[in-house]
Amino acid sequence: MKVFAHRGFSGNYPENTMLAFRKAIEAGADGIELDIHESSDGQLVIIHDENLVRTTGIDGLVSDFTLNELTKIKASKTKDDAFEATIPSFEEFCDFMKDGSFITNVEIKTNNTWYPDIERKAVNMIKAYGLEKRIIFSSFNWISVMRAKQLAPEIECGYLYEGQKHIHLAPETVEAGIQYMHPDFALLDDGTVAECAKCNVGLNIWTINTEERMKQLIEWEDEHHIINAVIGNYPDMCLRMLGR
Repeated sequence: MKVFAHRGFSGNYPENTMLAFRKAIEAGADGIELDIHESSDGQLVIIHDENLVRTTGIDGLVSDFTLNELTKIKASKTKDDAFEATIPSFEEFCDFMKDGSFITNVEIKTNNTWYPDIERKAVNMIKAYGLEKRIIFSSFNWISVMRAKQLAPEIECGYLYEGQKHIHLAPETVEAGIQYMHPDFALLDDGTVAECAKCNVGLNIWTINTEERMKQLIEWEDEHHIINAVIGNYPDMCLRMLGR
């Protein structure tokens, strides 16, 4: 069972920043989960929300700013403003990633804002850095997941979901050639985990920020051998609970 740092080591550092990513790898995380949007000039940037306000204090859409403008904006609003961390470009991250061995779960943020060619741009960047075998694409938008899979069949994909109505889609996920489901922990119980195990679909489960949740996941994994990764804000805690 792998440990992916949710938006980097976001429990202690500003989320989705190079600082949080570096600290996650230093802590021993097997992978990083991050989110991509497009700038006004069509470049990929790493940030969770469509609006900048929560993480930067600036009330405006990501898509209203150029790449050059975005990468100069401080992104530490959720933590101590003393952190000198700015919004990173996806290319900056790929350049950082190429020298390591960790996995990255790239969430394509098209569930609220539609970026017509974001999947192709992400695939092209990943291929330019030779990272295809170390990427998992995911999205709440099924169309984005399928586009990513069609553009790059060699890159693993996962379907993100948080609604109860999606919890029984394991057979359809496998049939579509998607390797993983990414469920909210709160939706899972013994029965749903067993259902996924019968379909042989891997689980990357979010957001695991307590020892209680980790204990439950360890029990499910011991019984079903179906959990590929836990995704949490505190990778150090997850690793400790796994005895690593």
